[in-house]
Amino acid sequence: MANSILSAGSTLALPGTADVTDEIGRAGMSFGKLVETTGKAIADTQLKLNQTGAAMASVLATTQVDVIAVQESVYDDEGNLDESRTFTRKLPLINFIDPVFYEWSAVRLQGQFYATEFVASQENSSSSFASSEGMGNVGYGIIFGVGAMGRSSSSTSSNSNVDTSSDRSYGHIRASALLQPKRDIGVPAPRQVVRGPSLSVVAGEIADVMDGGKLVARTMSALIELRKQDGTAIADKSISIETDGAPWTFSTPGAEKTDAEGQVAITLRRDFVGAAPDTSPQDVVLSARLGLVSNSTTLTF
Repeated sequence: MANSILSAGSTLALPGTADVTDEIGRAGMSFGKLVETTGKAIADTQLKLNQTGAAMASVLATTQVDVIAVQESVYDDEGNLDESRTFTRKLPLINFIDPVFYEWSAVRLQGQFYATEFVASQENSSSSFASSEGMGNVGYGIIFGVGAMGRSSSSTSSNSNVDTSSDRSYGHIRASALLQPKRDIGVPAPRQVVRGPSLSVVAGEIADVMDGGKLVARTMSALIELRKQDGTAIADKSISIETDGAPWTFSTPGAEKTDAEGQVAITLRRDFVGAAPDTSPQDVVLSARLGLVSNSTTLTF
């Protein structure tokens, strides 16, 4: 008599390959949502900024303050400051301070995403085999008696395989914003009014200096006048005179102060040296000063 048993184990498999495409797609959707919410936040903030600027402009236009409209300085005949007076008036602040309107001039976004996926599959298999055999003999005898013979065998095998797959992706998205005013704030300086003596420069004759038919120099006369506020002459005053570009001398030796007409005459001179000097007209700045009163004039000769 014989019998046998054959059995096989079950197999469990988790097939698949890692793929982060769907995760990246969700990251893109998230970035779109970030752009949407950022844009709405900027729009709402800009509206509030505009409302604040409008309210500020209204307050500046209706607020009256005392401001210096004119600053008057009075000088004596020596050119020294004798009196200083300030004239004020009420003016709206918006005349001097520009309301500041802020705006989003640049907005940039930044984000970071990281996606990873790991997939593992495992396969298990098993099998077993078993058999048995037997023989029997029964009889009567003195020698042989009762006897039996038997045989049995079994075998078992198993296999296990594990497969893994992974995928990952990452990226950066940047964002920045710049908020700045549209216009600057500026407060104008008060108007300056000067009362006192005045200095004026009157350009005179231009003459070429020749030597043997060759142009060696060029001169120009100038008259400096010193007068009071009412226009009357101020005599017997020494005036500080400076020139940039040409030397000068008093036209009349010894007449170094203003005469009865409040005038003093000087002569400027340009010397031409070298084989081919530049004789074209040049600008010369003449500055005259008495105390704090001054005048600068450009003469061309």
